Amino acid sequence: MRITTAAAITAIALAYATQAAADDYVQFSTGIDYSSGDYGDTVDTDMLAVPFSVKVQRGNFDVKLTLPYVDVTGPEGVIPGDGGVRGPGNGNGNGNGGGGTANPVVSSRSGLGDAVLSATYSMPIGESTWFDTTGKVKFPTASEAKFLGTGTTDFTLQGELLHAFGPLSASVRGGRRFNGSSDAYPLADVWQAGGGLYLASGNSTFGLDYDWREGSLATSPDRSEITGSLTQKLNDRLRLQGYAYTGLADGSPDIGAGAQILYRIGG
Repeated sequence: MRITTAAAITAIALAYATQAAADDYVQFSTGIDYSSGDYGDTVDTDMLAVPFSVKVQRGNFDVKLTLPYVDVTGPEGVIPGDGGVRGPGNGNGNGNGGGGTANPVVSSRSGLGDAVLSATYSMPIGESTWFDTTGKVKFPTASEAKFLGTGTTDFTLQGELLHAFGPLSASVRGGRRFNGSSDAYPLADVWQAGGGLYLASGNSTFGLDYDWREGSLATSPDRSEITGSLTQKLNDRLRLQGYAYTGLADGSPDIGAGAQILYRIGG
């Protein structure tokens, strides 16, 4: 699930501002995200997510909280938001859909997804270069019984280097996700990495991102996916974003797309 293509939003700051510190503002956003994939199973899992986010920016520091509402249709036990991690459903025990089941039990379930709280500090290391340090906490607000989440609290620490070459910006990032573990989901800590290119043209920013993450179970394949995005700055307060993505591994959805609307107060 794409809550937002964060780096593309960051690219707007690179494209439209040259000051070392960002303006202070509060930003509210919502949108819709649809994805579909088999996650190595014999039947596709479809997910529709509606995320709600609030972000507070103070200088080079920001804090963001996101809570999505999700609707999932697919084999019981498959949690698409966590890369197709399979729980103790369908008689498969712990694992991923790799190999699948001949006759999976398909169900529709919906409810709140996992809440994510993140904090980022952006440090300028040159006139056109920034290094962002981000910490995230995923809270288990999604129902484990409905297979909407793993019921674990996870932590992520990530660093991202961004540089602007005039209207073209580039980023490379990497980090470690420290997964909570339980008897039902004996998740391992995993590495993640990615990068992107962003081109600013007038009030538009075009983005191309790649993201990779290790599978969190021994039987889980890695996540690997490419995202293309377009972010339009309508005015100082309002931005619109559309994006589409495709997976390159069983841990990612086969296809996905979404849209966001972002509204700022202050700045």
